[in-house]
Amino acid sequence: MYHVMKFQAPFERLKEYNSSPEIILYKAIITQAIIDATNISDAPRAKTLETDAKKWIFSNSDYFQKICYIAGIEPSFVVKITKEAIKLNHKKLEFNKKPPKTVSTYNKKQLIKKMAG
Repeated sequence: MYHVMKFQAPFERLKEYNSSPEIILYKAIITQAIIDATNISDAPRAKTLETDAKKWIFSNSDYFQKICYIAGIEPSFVVKITKEAIKLNHKKLEFNKKPPKTVSTYNKKQLIKKMAG
């Protein structure tokens, strides 16, 4: 199972309807690269896809720029939302790793004092 974020707002520009199969394909490639770059799974295949996607997006190669321009999307926009999505996904991962506070987490003396007073 892959652990990826569900995107909404930044992808509205990518989902705009276009009748050109080529543009639809290139938007799908960009979208998948962003999703792969935000991977938080430790699975070897997912890590490989994550590394490849990050290299492709952040290298800002001529090929990456060409795909973006054909798709009608600024390469800098793709880089920006990818960085933001990665940060957000890692924050989400850290939040989910925190153990919930239980009675044993609190200082027992403080808890007894709080309950008595």
